[in-house]
Amino acid sequence: MASNVQLVDRFGRRVSTVRISLTDRCNFRCVYCMPPEGVPLEPKPEYLTIDELERVVRLMSRLGVTRYRLTGGEPLLRPDIITIVERLSAIDTVRELSATTNASLLQRLAAPLRKAGLNRINVSLDSLDIERFSTVTRTKMYQRVRGGIEAAIDAGFPLKINVVVMTGMTPREIVDFARMAEKRSLEIRFLEFMPLCGSGWGAERVLPIDRVRGVVQEHFELSELPRTDQPAQTFAISGSGGRVGFIAPLSEPFCRNCSRIRITATGRIRPCLFSDVEYDLGPLVRGGASDKHVIAAIREVVWNKPAGSEFNDTPFHPGERERRSTAGPLIRNIGG
Repeated sequence: MASNVQLVDRFGRRVSTVRISLTDRCNFRCVYCMPPEGVPLEPKPEYLTIDELERVVRLMSRLGVTRYRLTGGEPLLRPDIITIVERLSAIDTVRELSATTNASLLQRLAAPLRKAGLNRINVSLDSLDIERFSTVTRTKMYQRVRGGIEAAIDAGFPLKINVVVMTGMTPREIVDFARMAEKRSLEIRFLEFMPLCGSGWGAERVLPIDRVRGVVQEHFELSELPRTDQPAQTFAISGSGGRVGFIAPLSEPFCRNCSRIRITATGRIRPCLFSDVEYDLGPLVRGGASDKHVIAAIREVVWNKPAGSEFNDTPFHPGERERRSTAGPLIRNIGG
């Protein structure tokens, strides 16, 4: 099976990054994430505690995982977020601890998070137009988000801004985002709309990433950067410190280089973002299982990581009307 010092699946891919959801709650209702009917929420008492989170990270680190990203929902809604960051960043095998946030709470929390040991922040911002932002997020928090971005920059965070692109986004908006990267020395990453939101998904809303990339290339001189195991194809914008990245899990899938797994707020491992299967690690972590037992269970899950999504076999093409939408995971117990 895998080596004793690395976490490897049966296709030889080494897992080096774990995305940890701290909560499934969010103060936004983004159309690409939240279906109109909403989603069932996990009971908060079942969330992994700080001690349980620290234990999982320490065990993952024994297996060669060095990078961790805190996600949600909106991770900054966790009232103990500063303590979580302090505890996890203090683990000497954690080389990078980052967070993905909608930035609505960053004006208050950016400086404390930086002091606590957070290394990097990814911000979700899908439009620079206030009205379109409100339509996409179903909120009126545009100014709070922009203020949070400025607070993160002032706190010294390296910053990436994630932009989910959908039909209706104009070339002008795409260029404005790239110009923002150029002027502020940020990285803007354009992401395809993915089928992860139940009845809110529609193939007709997918804007293939090659069209977005083409718009940027028309207006900026770009130099491609090495990709390694990253999901984004990234380019430096000549004459500036800015970068643009393009993430195309549907039309240009990158499953063969995937180095990630995800852990939900209640301790379920999801080996693939598109997978319908989650493996419940929570009962082992909170049920008195030994470290050896938990590590064996983690190895079992990663070993069974799928080769890729359906898009890996048949990439998305413009004009498609039907593709599946993840309605809900099948949960499996692991580790006996």
